[in-house]
Amino acid sequence: MFINDIKNLEFFSHLSLKYVEDRLLINAVFPKEFLVENNMTEPFLYVTLYVRGGERIKIIDEGTAKIYSPSRNQFDQHTYKQIIQFAMEHSKQFTHLVE
Repeated sequence: MFINDIKNLEFFSHLSLKYVEDRLLINAVFPKEFLVENNMTEPFLYVTLYVRGGERIKIIDEGTAKIYSPSRNQFDQHTYKQIIQFAMEHSKQFTHLVE
């Protein structure tokens, strides 16, 4: 699984645990080849931003009820930064870090 070329990020939902983390659900358009290769039908991004540093991106497929936890190496670096930047822009605790 290599993840690149994710488009049309759209903020969906947010949970903030003050001084701990922010969790965001983000809708996105995944490349068709990626969906077919990984047998996904309705994926979305589940992004966790930790106040003490670090982040985690998971892909949850609503159609098959599966959770994928790709490592940072499985993302194109530009795509990874784009997702994290988008999450920070819509986060309550991290908006001050967005340039």
